[in-house]
Amino acid sequence: MFKKRDKSSKFYEFWYLFLLIVGICIGSGIYAKNKELLEQTKSPWIATVLWLVIGLVCVISIVVFMEIAKSTEKEGNGTVSNWCKLFINRKFASFVSVLYTTIYMPAYQSIFVSLTIAYFLMATGLTPNPGALLSIYLIFGVGLYVLFAVINIFTPNLSRKMQFWTMFIKFIPLILAFFAGFILFAINQGGNGMNIPMKEGQTEPTKLVFMNFLGGIGAILFSFDGYIFTANTQKSAKNKKVVPVAIILGLLFITLFYVLMAFSLFLGGDGTVQTVLVKVFSGFKNTDNKQAEKAAEIIVFTIMFLIFFFNINMFTHFGISNLLSDHNMKLIYLKKGKAIFKTSAFTQLAISCSFYVVLILLGALTNWNSGSITGPITYIENMSSACVVLIFAVIAFLIISAMINRKTQKVKVEKVKFFWPAAIISSVLLLFFTTCGLIVLLAPQLVNPEKNDWTTNGGMMFTIIFIVTLLVTIVIWLLQERMFKINPFENGFEGEIDKDMKVNNWMAAKEAQELRELNNETKTKIKST
Repeated sequence: MFKKRDKSSKFYEFWYLFLLIVGICIGSGIYAKNKELLEQTKSPWIATVLWLVIGLVCVISIVVFMEIAKSTEKEGNGTVSNWCKLFINRKFASFVSVLYTTIYMPAYQSIFVSLTIAYFLMATGLTPNPGALLSIYLIFGVGLYVLFAVINIFTPNLSRKMQFWTMFIKFIPLILAFFAGFILFAINQGGNGMNIPMKEGQTEPTKLVFMNFLGGIGAILFSFDGYIFTANTQKSAKNKKVVPVAIILGLLFITLFYVLMAFSLFLGGDGTVQTVLVKVFSGFKNTDNKQAEKAAEIIVFTIMFLIFFFNINMFTHFGISNLLSDHNMKLIYLKKGKAIFKTSAFTQLAISCSFYVVLILLGALTNWNSGSITGPITYIENMSSACVVLIFAVIAFLIISAMINRKTQKVKVEKVKFFWPAAIISSVLLLFFTTCGLIVLLAPQLVNPEKNDWTTNGGMMFTIIFIVTLLVTIVIWLLQERMFKINPFENGFEGEIDKDMKVNNWMAAKEAQELRELNNETKTKIKST
């Protein structure tokens, strides 16, 4: 326990919060999205600057969320959906909640499931024909969804411990690649450095257009996603004053790390962690020894496989907990029953599996003869970037609503210093970034002028997928509103369904384990006396 006004406890809590924030934000984004960022921006310099700019915008915006999170300091859940309920209105909050359930969580789970399979195939060296490849993605993909849903329902302690060790696993390759990139460049064994990359046979660098400066926004937002929830740590903090300092310094560290990490990866290779690590395991040189290079690739792809495999567990848990949390806040309709956590888990499982299967089928059919192992996951990669753009747009609206609340005083919250400049700057820039990011995803010819045919460059197909997905979400939301009228909540939409509801299975498992250990200690003491 922390002692009041104890400097050592403040120091401890500061580092606990600092490391918690770093652990939440740094991880899968830099693994999965840095190459996509380079492909969109066409310039390592532009990509690195974007890491810095968007990181600083996130740092500025967290000042606003320190005030927003004070609305749930004493009661209620600190989620985007619940904050929307408090600061905007219940119907919009319910739509956001449905958006999380039907697009956001399925997209995140799908990217990790699909990349787990892709890296497994790369590690084993298998090159299936198109039909076999589609079957592998469908059968093993659905199997992974079911596996981690079952683990989270029936063995939550295993899930929690698995995620604890994953935090260490994901940082080891990052730290190794971070230093290796600079070493490879120093010994002239790096990639194209920070020059604009050219394709084989190309004599002049690609001419950059304005949208290249904004093309990689979706990839970067993906890497910073989740940062706003750090503001909610002030709810359980013993020393409230250390929270804003820890969060802001943590986000500044994350921004600096991402900038230097991207810089290192561009200097040492093609912008991906795996390329730099392959060179590391090949002895820091471009070797002609095919066996050594193959062995290095197997090691790297196995590491990547493990990282994405365990991330499925994390987002399976997040999906279930978020759905149940929003249900408890009367934003999502779930059928009443005793096994409410199982209901939440199987509901999210069904939605995410359907999302995954449809996008894999579309990706495989439109890339049938490409010969690429990652061909079937094309639209999953795009949707993972598009969904995070949508959520950041919601975040921008939430910031605007917090500014309005300063005038209306609808929600009584303690005011935070520097709120107005932080709110104005972050809301304007986030709306600008998300608009540009979505436009680039829907119209890829804006950053790839050579692919100017919208019907064949993937833009038309993805636009159709995106619009249909949004329409499905709207229909589900409307049906849910209908169910709310047929089966209304007791006492309306205010408050919670059950203040004692365990919406986080990891925490419930931890509390149960601690109780068992306490009981065992008590029994041991009784026997010894």
